[in-house]
Amino acid sequence: MPVFLNQPIAHRFGKYLLDELSAGRWSRFQAAVAWVRRSGTRHLMPTLRAFLQGGGEIRLIVGVDIAHTSFEGLEDLLSLATYGSAITHVFHNEESAVFHPKLYLLSNATAARLVVGSNNITESGLYTNTEVALTIDDTPQSKVVADAETSFDSWRDPLHGMAKQLDAALLANLLSMGYVKRERDLLAQLRAQRGTSKGGTKSSRQPLFGKLRVVAPPVPDGGAAAPAAPVVGAPRGAGAARVATRPSDQTSNVLLMRPRLARGNTQLQVPIGLYHSNFFNQATHVVSGHDGHRRPISATRPERGKGKTNTLKLEIPEAKSMQAPVIRFDRAEGQITYRVYEDRSSSGRLIAQALEDGRKSSPVATVLTKPSTPESATWYRFI
Repeated sequence: MPVFLNQPIAHRFGKYLLDELSAGRWSRFQAAVAWVRRSGTRHLMPTLRAFLQGGGEIRLIVGVDIAHTSFEGLEDLLSLATYGSAITHVFHNEESAVFHPKLYLLSNATAARLVVGSNNITESGLYTNTEVALTIDDTPQSKVVADAETSFDSWRDPLHGMAKQLDAALLANLLSMGYVKRERDLLAQLRAQRGTSKGGTKSSRQPLFGKLRVVAPPVPDGGAAAPAAPVVGAPRGAGAARVATRPSDQTSNVLLMRPRLARGNTQLQVPIGLYHSNFFNQATHVVSGHDGHRRPISATRPERGKGKTNTLKLEIPEAKSMQAPVIRFDRAEGQITYRVYEDRSSSGRLIAQALEDGRKSSPVATVLTKPSTPESATWYRFI
């Protein structure tokens, strides 16, 4: 069944991609993107290395147009060859046409998952930008997958001269000839452009639109460009078992929830395990994204849990008049902010569908506090 990924409201493509690569299901990963930067690769590198060490194959195609791909991003992709069968091609048309696809394909001998969207391999593209993607499941022999394979082959075809396999010499030439820049130079360039853009800086003009702060998750250990040595003798081939490196959901900084509310439809009970997770980290309060008020988190009466606190209570007054609220929690710089939506609203429908999809995913991504009675349970999922 196709799945529509809406980032950042209800999904984050980086989390989705890491989960798929870590699931142990796929033996081959291909992608073609317009841009890659270390801001993005640093989130993926530990999982990509483990995928290769377990026998997986990686084939990537990256563009270098409009000075958005960085030297460090390509350097990270080149380093993957140390760990197994990984090949990256760089595509560039010396005419003005821009290489702009965002196409991902995960496959094994009997199944394939095609993902078509707008996500580049940058931190913004993987986590914080407003992006969309559509997944399509089929067999490797199906027409849609065969057409995608043909597209990959055409983009790395050396006969037209616009595709070159990445190696150390090409990377050095790309930098020296100005096709790519180092990330510090790209950042300085971006800051200069923002400072001289039409209408002045953000601080000197009256904003026309609302704002919602979105932050990327913490970079996993081993996300730097200089990883440890690969496993010697790691199995190769489509049938090889891969090392499981599924990212911990508790290190995520976004939580979606369909709460079971009590006491006038405003009191949320937070399960004790969730409260002690890295996400809540025994926080004393959360902040409303609607009005900025602090809402304390406090223990429920211990006598109900035989002398032990098994849930915490949190007042969500914005939910009082809602028939079926859903909540998005964001953790940034030690503060947790929430927003509540009616599940029939446009944003609420996306969150509700992401929670429902998580119940059906393999492995299951949505937790129910009462699995046997979903209608009376609190649902939650990290994205």
